[in-house]
Amino acid sequence: MSPAVIVATVTVAGTSQQVLTTPAGLTLYYLTSDTTTAPKCTATCLTHWPALLSTGQLALPSGVTGSLTAVQNANGNQVAYNGHLLYQFANDKAQGDSKGEGINAFGGTWHAATPGLTPM
Repeated sequence: MSPAVIVATVTVAGTSQQVLTTPAGLTLYYLTSDTTTAPKCTATCLTHWPALLSTGQLALPSGVTGSLTAVQNANGNQVAYNGHLLYQFANDKAQGDSKGEGINAFGGTWHAATPGLTPM
C-alpha cells in the first residue's frame, strides 16, 4: 500500500496555510538544495528527516493539480511533488505540527510543501 498525500490547513511560521501532509496529518517538507535524482538528505539526515517512500500507486486529493511521482534514488523509491522530494520531520509528533519550517540544514532550507509548490 502506497502512502497517500492529503492537503490540510496547518499553521506554518504563524500563518495558516494549505500544506501537503501524510494521511495521519503530519506535515511534509522539501529541502531547497535537493535534486530529484541526487538527494542531499541521506544517511544520518534521514533520522531527523525520514523520506516519504512509495511502494505502489500514488494519489493526490481532488483539486490538487501538481504532479506526484516516485523517484528511485539513494533513499529508495521516494515520493516527489512537482519534482521536490518529500520528507517528514522527526520532531513533528502531532497532526498540524510544522516544527521543521525554515530550518537550515544539509545544505539548504526546509520548507513545508504546499499544493502551489513550483515544479523543479
